[in-house]
Order: sequence, then structure tokens, then C-alpha cells
Amino acid sequence: MRNSSHKGSALIMALWTIAVLSIMVLAFSLEARLQSGVNFYVRERNRVDRLVESGKILAEVVLSSYKDVTDWSEDEDTQKILDEDDRWLMEKRALKKESKCKIGPILLDDSKDDTGAYKNPSTVTVEISVDGGGSEKSININELYEGCGDANYRLRLEMILYSHGIDPELEVKDDEGRSVVLANWLIACWNDWRDEDNSQGKVEEAQGAEEDWYEKDDEDKRVAEEDRIKPRNGSIPSVEELARIRGFRMYPSVLTGGLLYPEENESEDNPRVRGIVNIFGVTGGTKINPNTCGVDELLTVPGICDVEDLEESKIIAEAIIAARAEMPENQTGIDENRTWWPFKDFEDLCYRVNENIGDEARNYLVFATEENSVFRIKITCESLGMTRVVNAKGYVKDKKIRYIEWRED
Repeated sequence: MRNSSHKGSALIMALWTIAVLSIMVLAFSLEARLQSGVNFYVRERNRVDRLVESGKILAEVVLSSYKDVTDWSEDEDTQKILDEDDRWLMEKRALKKESKCKIGPILLDDSKDDTGAYKNPSTVTVEISVDGGGSEKSININELYEGCGDANYRLRLEMILYSHGIDPELEVKDDEGRSVVLANWLIACWNDWRDEDNSQGKVEEAQGAEEDWYEKDDEDKRVAEEDRIKPRNGSIPSVEELARIRGFRMYPSVLTGGLLYPEENESEDNPRVRGIVNIFGVTGGTKINPNTCGVDELLTVPGICDVEDLEESKIIAEAIIAARAEMPENQTGIDENRTWWPFKDFEDLCYRVNENIGDEARNYLVFATEENSVFRIKITCESLGMTRVVNAKGYVKDKKIRYIEWRED
């Protein structure tokens, strides 16, 4: 009996030992798998890091020499140039003439297994565009104010407001209960925020605001000391800052879109507006590239837009967009597979667009990338399901890229 009891205890101990050993084996196996996964992640992350550097080099190769690229000629052997002299010829020409280009996707790891499939497919894609000149936010708001040297700055701002739903004669109550023309008030407040003095300005009867006004307003609203603001008296770093300016504070839908008075029904005195913030940037210039811009940008150009006849102005702007899709007459060497053809200069624009474009428009249009352009650079890297995106801004000086912004996901 006692012997049977000993045998039972020994069996239980053996089972416990086997169970513990099994758990230990499973734990070691799980740890090995986890470590393998970590090692794989680190290896691929390092691979993607190297792809970012490759994309940066590709961008700099194109940006550093796009200005020197030759224009197309009928007697050139394009394929020979691409094979022997300049692989990035087409990208450089696109950047020079169209203010944007795309490189890739470039396959950087082309090793294959026995089946012919790529072992570790890794690609990099680089997109370059001018920050301004027809990009998503194409007009530098910092260069449109009373001290910018352009006598038509106010007219252009009025055009932007008008084309986005705000009539130049629309009157509202300011924060002190006075009737003012909304466009005048917004422009006066912007001028005081942007200019370099502390003298309160006016646009007709509408008053702007300087430091004293903002101090009093913050005190009245009991804003914490650390959150109080003063006029920038210089260039703003982001368009979001417009929301802090008197006038835009009271009517934020001017920037974001919606009813002017959100709590009331839509009417002639309460129009539904499209937000203007997306048309602006804070770098680049104020000229418009008709080869790449949209209708909204064209409706800021004197000679194309007339605040007295917005509908006719839209017809002209839409005609310019449409003309980009029509093959130019009497022009040889045209690739008929293209879907649009850029305008060469102002004379070419007027010739191809059958509308009455005022001569003053030539002062606000640019047909190729300018010397002082700021570029947006987007680098997208992919490797074995991992993606990394870099968004940067920079400019070219002495054939070198000087970065002013670099953001990685």
C-alpha cells in the first residue's frame, strides 16, 4: 500500500516536471519569435531609413540643376540623352516649365528569387512642387498687404473674398456695434497685424487693430496672461494665425466656410461662404502660374477677374483651364498622347484663349518656376509593407538645397 502511494507521488512529480519544462519551452519559443519579429522590424526600419536618404538625394539631383536643363527641340534624340547624359531630363523639364514633377516609384532592390519574384521589393517616390505658383495653397498671404508695394493688393483680396461668397459691399456690425463693409474691415485688420508699426490703420470707414485693442479685448474676455496675443508686425508663420485677428475672430466662417452667422438662416445678409484659408500659404510669391493653378487662383488676377462681373470672370478663368487641354496650333513636336499643354508666355495664353484678358494680368502671371521659389518635397518609401513619408520644404541657393522644414511620419 505504501509502495503504491510512493509510485503515485512519483508520477505526479514527473507530470509536474514535464508541465513546467513544456511551459519553459513554450516561453523560450515565444521569446524567440518575439525577438525575431523585433529584429525584422528593426532591420526593415533601417532599410526604410536608407530609402529616405535615397529619396533625398534624388530630389536634390533634380532641384540642383533643373534651371540649366535644355528645352525640347525637334532634332534632339531624347532617348539617347536619357540613356547617356541625364536620366532625370523629363523630371527637370517638368519642374522648370510646369512647377512640379514626380520621380518614381524607383525600385531600389531588384534582386529576385528562383521564381522570378523580387525578394525584398523596396521603392522610393519623390514628388516636388513649387510652394506657390498653383499648388494647393498658392498665394503667399504675407505678400498681400498695404506695405507690399502692389497698388492692387486690396483689389486682389477683395476678389478672393468675392469669389468665395462675400460681396464687396456686404455690411456687418463690428465688435463695437458700428456698421462696416466686411471686406474693408477684414483687410484693415490684416494690414495692422502684418505691417511693422503700431499705428492703427483704416480702409475707408473700417478700422484695424493694434496692440492696445488686443490687450483690452483679452482683458475683457479674461484671457489668461500666457494666452494673450499681440499683432505679429511681420510675416505670419502659418495661415491658421489669421483666426486670431480682429474681424476674422468675429466672423470665423470667412476662413473655414459656412454661414456668416451660423445661428441664423441663410439669406442675402447671411450668405454661405467658402473658406478662403485654403487658397493661401505663407511662403513663395503671389504670382499665379496658369499652367498649374485652378479657377480660384485665376480669380485673384486683375485683368481676368472683375468684381463688377464675377460670372464673366469665371467664364474667362474656366476658358484658360480648358485651353490647357487643347493642342496648340502651328506647334510641331507635340506629343498627342498628352492631356494638356502648358502656355509658353502671356502672348501664347492670349492667343489660345478666346476671351478678353486684360493686359495688366501679365504682371500677376508666371509661366515657369521662378528663381526664388520655395519647393515642397514629398518622399514616400515602401519596403515589405512598411511605409514612411517625409514632407519637407526648401529652396535652391548656389546649386545646393537649403531646407527650411523637415517632417517625418
